[in-house]
Amino acid sequence: MGKILYLALLIVPTIILASADGGEKNYDFIPRTFNFIVFFGILFYLLKDIAKKAYDDRIARIAKSLEDIEIKLKESKEKKIQAQKDVEIAKTRGENLIDAAKKEIISAKEKSKENIAYEFSSLEKAYESKKEFESSRATKEIVSEILNETLNDESISLSQDELVSIINKKAS
Repeated sequence: MGKILYLALLIVPTIILASADGGEKNYDFIPRTFNFIVFFGILFYLLKDIAKKAYDDRIARIAKSLEDIEIKLKESKEKKIQAQKDVEIAKTRGENLIDAAKKEIISAKEKSKENIAYEFSSLEKAYESKKEFESSRATKEIVSEILNETLNDESISLSQDELVSIINKKAS
């Protein structure tokens, strides 16, 4: 880039000052250049505050945007940490619920075993009671039948002691 600038500084004045007549002409190049520099100086002076303000506003917007992003990042990290804590709490609660359900199942099994055993013993007692009742009923029927036969039969005459002994033999 330095060579291009050096060549431009050598060639541009040669082209500008070269003339076909060989004489001096009245060119107003220097005053125009001076006016151009003054114009851009004034333009720069007038626009520098606006440009600087726009630049500072852009920097402030970028800084604010960066701060907003950092705040959102911090909030999302906090939410992530809170979500992880919530997951851990949910896991603990789930494990507790599972343990409670297992204990409930065990107690339900034990209660059902107890109920079944109670029902079974109740059925056995009812069976024994019914068996005794049926046995005594059958005994009464047999005794009643024997007594009816004996008492209705007039050909047999027995004493009361003999009747009791016969009944005892039949009943046992």
